[in-house]
Amino acid sequence: MAVLNSQPPFSANKPCSDRRLTMPWWLLCLLVTADAQVINQNIGTATGQNVGAPGTIFSGTGNNPYYGVNLVPFGPEAGDLKVNPGMLTAGQTIDLHMFFPFYGGLYNYTTISVNGYLGFATVLDQGPTINVGPESTDWPRQQDPAMIAPYLCKQQVPQSGNPALRAGIFYRLILRQSLFGRESGSNMNLGGTMQGSSFFGQSASQACPGTPETYARCDSQSDYFLDEMMRWLQEGVAGASMFRADAALVVTWHNTASAIAGRSDIDAGQSATYQAIWLTDQPGRLSYVILNYDRLGFDAQDFRANSRSGRCRALFNGGNHTGIVDVDPTQAYKNTPKVLAQRSGVPHVVRGRYMFRVDDVVRPAGCSNKTGGTYPIMIYPNIVNMLGEMTVDVNAMCLDRSQTYILMIEEREVATCNVLNAAIARCNLPKIYDWGTKTVYFQPQSRGANDDKAFVGYIYFVPPTLDPQRLDIGNLYEWYKNPMPNYLMPISWYPRNFTNPELFNNLNQVGTRISDDALYGVQLGLYIIGYREYKDDEIKKFRPEHRTLARLTTYTNRNGFEYRWRPQEEVINLNQIQQWFLTDWERWNTLYTYRVGYFKLAPMRPNDMNGTELLSGLVSAPVSLHWLWSPEDNRFGQTTFSQQERDQRTEFVSMKSKEMCHDWYDEDGALFNFIRDTETNSSCPCIETQARLDLGRFMPHPRCSQTFRDITCTTVIGSKNCYMSAQNIYGSYAGKGNTFDNMDTTRFMTHYGQVCCYDESGFLMQTPYQPVIKTQKEYFYNPGYPLRAYEFGTPPYMGQFEVPGLSVFHNDYMPYFLCCKFADFRCQMFYWRRPSSACQEYQPSATGQVSGAGVFNTVDNDKFIFNEPGVFNFLYIPKTVRTPEVRIQVRMERYPNRKVDFGLLGRYISQAELVQPTNCTVVTGVALEATGTDRVYVLARKDTRRFRYRTDIIVGNILRYFDTIRLQRFRGVLVYVNNVERGQPEIYVVLEEAQIGIRVRESYALDIDRLPMYQESMGMLDVQLAVPPQYGVRPDGDKTREAEQRQRYDLPRISGLMRPFPEQTSAALMQGLTLNDVNSETIRQQIINNYRIVGSGEPGSEQQPVGTLSQGLPTDNMFTTSKDEDKQYDVFPEANLRAGPIYKMAPMYDIGQYRFDPQTGSDISQELSNCRGLQEDVSLNLQPFQSQAQLQYGLQHCPDDAASIISDCGDSVPCLYSYALLQSKVLAFEEQDAWNSFVTERVDAVRQYNSCGAINIEYPEYMMKTPALAPGYLQGDVARFGCYQTHWIKGDNEYKCGIVVDYNNPNSYRFEWNKGSQPWCRSRVKENYFKWITVIFSIVAIILAIMVVFLGCWCVKQRKIQEQRQYNNYPSNAGYTNKARVASVGSLDDAPQLTQRFPARATPATLEPARLSPVSSAADFRRPQSQNLFGLNTSV
Repeated sequence: MAVLNSQPPFSANKPCSDRRLTMPWWLLCLLVTADAQVINQNIGTATGQNVGAPGTIFSGTGNNPYYGVNLVPFGPEAGDLKVNPGMLTAGQTIDLHMFFPFYGGLYNYTTISVNGYLGFATVLDQGPTINVGPESTDWPRQQDPAMIAPYLCKQQVPQSGNPALRAGIFYRLILRQSLFGRESGSNMNLGGTMQGSSFFGQSASQACPGTPETYARCDSQSDYFLDEMMRWLQEGVAGASMFRADAALVVTWHNTASAIAGRSDIDAGQSATYQAIWLTDQPGRLSYVILNYDRLGFDAQDFRANSRSGRCRALFNGGNHTGIVDVDPTQAYKNTPKVLAQRSGVPHVVRGRYMFRVDDVVRPAGCSNKTGGTYPIMIYPNIVNMLGEMTVDVNAMCLDRSQTYILMIEEREVATCNVLNAAIARCNLPKIYDWGTKTVYFQPQSRGANDDKAFVGYIYFVPPTLDPQRLDIGNLYEWYKNPMPNYLMPISWYPRNFTNPELFNNLNQVGTRISDDALYGVQLGLYIIGYREYKDDEIKKFRPEHRTLARLTTYTNRNGFEYRWRPQEEVINLNQIQQWFLTDWERWNTLYTYRVGYFKLAPMRPNDMNGTELLSGLVSAPVSLHWLWSPEDNRFGQTTFSQQERDQRTEFVSMKSKEMCHDWYDEDGALFNFIRDTETNSSCPCIETQARLDLGRFMPHPRCSQTFRDITCTTVIGSKNCYMSAQNIYGSYAGKGNTFDNMDTTRFMTHYGQVCCYDESGFLMQTPYQPVIKTQKEYFYNPGYPLRAYEFGTPPYMGQFEVPGLSVFHNDYMPYFLCCKFADFRCQMFYWRRPSSACQEYQPSATGQVSGAGVFNTVDNDKFIFNEPGVFNFLYIPKTVRTPEVRIQVRMERYPNRKVDFGLLGRYISQAELVQPTNCTVVTGVALEATGTDRVYVLARKDTRRFRYRTDIIVGNILRYFDTIRLQRFRGVLVYVNNVERGQPEIYVVLEEAQIGIRVRESYALDIDRLPMYQESMGMLDVQLAVPPQYGVRPDGDKTREAEQRQRYDLPRISGLMRPFPEQTSAALMQGLTLNDVNSETIRQQIINNYRIVGSGEPGSEQQPVGTLSQGLPTDNMFTTSKDEDKQYDVFPEANLRAGPIYKMAPMYDIGQYRFDPQTGSDISQELSNCRGLQEDVSLNLQPFQSQAQLQYGLQHCPDDAASIISDCGDSVPCLYSYALLQSKVLAFEEQDAWNSFVTERVDAVRQYNSCGAINIEYPEYMMKTPALAPGYLQGDVARFGCYQTHWIKGDNEYKCGIVVDYNNPNSYRFEWNKGSQPWCRSRVKENYFKWITVIFSIVAIILAIMVVFLGCWCVKQRKIQEQRQYNNYPSNAGYTNKARVASVGSLDDAPQLTQRFPARATPATLEPARLSPVSSAADFRRPQSQNLFGLNTSV
């Protein structure tokens, strides 16, 4: 550890110039030189405790008689100023010249008092005891100042007595030179000591610019002092290595005595010397306090060692009942505060030293000796990757190296811990496989474990996709491209995240400190780890597997001083693999079963040949592994590749991707068709407005949404906004039957998820149109699609489809890249398995809102303005078989009058008059829970506390922070923060099983930095609520058949401020808000009696009558009570943040004329009219009494510039009411915009959109959709398809989505596209070819037809000829002869026989002689044989 030297009290140049001495001058010189060396000794070399006797005047080790070993140098020699003796009691206020954060506030000043505190407000020191904190003060009637109090009690600085006694209060401000633009090598002065020079001798030109006071110091010694303080913090505070101190305030109380102590007490050593060092960084975000107690000689302000009056306390008070934290909440401290000088929070360094982080709610660091109750553990980092194999540093109990310590993780394994020093233990976390907050307990494993059970903390485990501390490997998009844009990819990390294992394990022997640079010199290996979900034949299950595939390269961790905050930047050469952990066969087979993987940077383990036991390290986000694939002759054996080899590798990746795409297609097809559950139970909203208002079922995608302005999305780029299911999709029984009916069964959680993406017009993007619209390879039209593995995982986060982040990459995201990006023409295969939702089963949620000064727009469409202080049931849903119990309460407080000038405090107004209430109430807190979930509080912070955080988010009675990770999951609750505006002003809370969500905004999420008239935000909340349709609440507010449906379907009765009259008819959807709806007495008393928690309002509310509608509603105040499992944390200061109001008023404002008087619409209208009349009255010469009366009326009742209120707001009732009562034009206009936008969006959201679904295009080649990005799924949409100029369209190319009604049953209808055949495109060349082929074949066909006809005719003719020939050649019958006969008319032997004309039929008739018959034809008479017959040529 480096040293700090005190300045010698005299010049070292001439130590022995005066020789007028009685002893030899050389002996005197030797003594003085030795004394000076002792004074300059190293104050940090002592490593053991130094328990000094409190009765001695001085304490310390060695020969140092002036300063204790635990104090930094102080006094004039160190550049300190002394508090003016005349200001000791009241305190001297000094300028800090920059803002120091403390307990949520920012302070550029402080008041240093002799009474042992640094104050930030007026301290009431009446009486023997100085009372501060929620339990000891009656704030706001009395002061409750914020303060850092190392030893708070009445004290004095001795003014006379022992002449050798030096006493006083010293202070100095130390600033780093870089704050003033002086950044040079002289800032660090490494390895040296503080150079001594008289600080008071500096000229004004040498002082820090803008800091003329001589107590401010900024030079090389200042830089060295700040570096030394950082080393001190590193030795005692977990996570302090990430803190860079840029400023420090050092205040030392030297030899103070109790207030009424006499000289004898002081001479007896009953004095105190202690010190406070307050450190912060330049942005004012982190702040630490180091308290050093050298000697504490008294317990109270009493005398003669009496401790009965004015007990001393060491504490941090947030002020205004924010909370109080004791330095040492143990029994020993309670018995005697003097024990602080004997004990230590860093006992391995020095006694009497304690460290705290104080920028927000004060957290103790170092170690504690508390043995009972509950004590918070400080853990760094407290956000850990769920893959585990990381280390965390823990501040808990004071440690003993001879014992073994463990960190028990709720519901998970035990982490073993190594002792770094007495204050810090480093625990090695296993793989957790979980997402969310886990309670951890730190205990010794052996002896003493039964006593040390007080130390409780929490660690938030996150998936690798959301890990804020993951390994930075450059642009994630480039890891999912083929080919890789660059084979030299960047990588960066902070070197202080790694320690040398050999030195780390031997800290006790070698004496190495955490701040030593040598501890961080280590060789790091970069490993690539593959992830898959494969079949384990041993356990007969599919389970996740993480396997180290290869080590790419090694790096030397740079441990120089400049790398404490600077990241180390290196490159990854993807063309080289240093060592494979796969065999050759596995590289050609097993490697391609790993679709996704991640990098891990960890210290190298000696002789690790298979990479199975890697040390703790950093892991990256999931990346594709395609860059590891290579052809057989390209095996990472060379450093450079030719373009041909690169092309060959790209082609190989494309081929392998096609094969893997087919394998996935077959694998996924064998699984359960999960689309049935996703589309039935989580169908996408039809338009983006519905998704935005459906807070309970959908949320903006954490990586793919403009709402969060996140750019890490990879799979759905091209959409304007994407939304995903806010919880795992819940399935329901799908069978039939009287016993197992859907109405009587509970829903069950599945591992599915839904993603819905919308274009710039707010319409759903559809996967069937993707191959039609996409015209370029890198054109981003990527619709959302359902997920078989929900991105945020599924409890218990261990099995197939359940691991957060990795399961979704293995089962959904990487198949998209394999099919759609790496392979050619396989994207449709992916979308066949992952079709996007077309909102055919979507039913909108009922949405309501309260904003500003109590402006309500309820879930069932009631609109009114309601003002009343108290805690109200905002929404209550009783438990049923299918739904859990839901409880939401809001706290409404009277808004303070912002016209009160705080600068008048102490002169014209008292402390009690600072907060003067108005007659309007605003929401300042929301509490919600459901059956089996954690209780969540969202609270506005108190005034002067809204600089860094404008709201507090408390889950399970522990204050949660969302600076690093904006999305956190707790037991049954999802909380995420939109951090676009500074100060977490917009919070979303989702009750997962109930599917009810709220959005809470502080001051309308305004950018306060752009409002010059506001130093901080306004301190009011607006709450938006969404109730899903399964509860039976219609989004349009119609209650006509609600009683019948509630009885028939066993629906719960929903009531609260967001549904005040569940049995009454609601207003029309388009009906606006009128002045008659402002605090109308017709509804005020009903709401108060039914929904206000008894006793939470003004005095008298304890005896209010209970309304009829309040039966069955909870009556306990969620803000002041705790769940049984959270009561152990009630001792934490967060309890004060949630239990008390943020605008607490003095009792005088609860009675008389100041009692709350609700302003009706007529009151506001009349008041504005009167005030405008006064403003526009030009009369000057009024009667004295009349003039005074008008002035008094205007002062008490009129807002500023009443005429502009009427003209600016017009007929907008929310604007008029807010402007008149809140006295803010900004708030009035914001309320008007919030009301108008919500009404408009609600009308769009509750509308029923009829969907036909998308048209499935089977053959998209060369096809276009007209218009390309127009919606093609809603009723009335027209989808026209065409082809490019090289192709012709075929099939039906125009479709319209319309209604189809069964006119026999008009109540039966559906929505579908008109019938038609599948459109497709044919090449014009091919079409022309087919046309010519058709013509040619047609001609040939005609010729062939003619030939066929001719052939047919010819065949008929030939047949006839053949038949005739057969007749002529037929033989004569046997009964006739061929002899010649006489030619006569009756003799016709030569006539043809019938048996020749008609063939024989094989019957006896054929053997008969032919009968005589007339001549059959004229040809028979032209034969030669018959030409001489008589009469043949006659006319007879």
